[in-house]
Amino acid sequence: MGAARKVSRNRKVTVKTGVSFPAELLENFDKILREMGIASRSQGLQEAIRAFITVNSWRLSGRENVAGVIMVHYSHDVKGLEEDLTDVQHDFMDIIPSALHLHLTEEDCLLVIIVKGAASRIRHLSDRIRSVGKAKQVLPILTPIY
Repeated sequence: MGAARKVSRNRKVTVKTGVSFPAELLENFDKILREMGIASRSQGLQEAIRAFITVNSWRLSGRENVAGVIMVHYSHDVKGLEEDLTDVQHDFMDIIPSALHLHLTEEDCLLVIIVKGAASRIRHLSDRIRSVGKAKQVLPILTPIY
């Protein structure tokens, strides 16, 4: 993959490269850029690439340090579920500095578990929460710590 490199004043290297897109995808991207007030495609692509890295990097080797949340949507009517979720969290106190419980409806709750640590350990926590098997949704949202 060929790319031109340029060093900016703050010594960060900028790489210029070409990318091909289906026309409709680029039109939708440009529309969103305009609506969000993002000045250029370059800036939009940088944000998109960072988001892609954020969503996926923790799944790789597991050695990276990451921080973020694991959102757990569940019904509090499921007998024993809240206790099971609490037990799992207690096994991971080294990476869970805090958690928040939100009442969505009379039946549904959202547990927001704040996490910080090795991606492999957070992946293990996420897997353990899923293994409880009674949650409606388990969604990790993590960002690398640079």
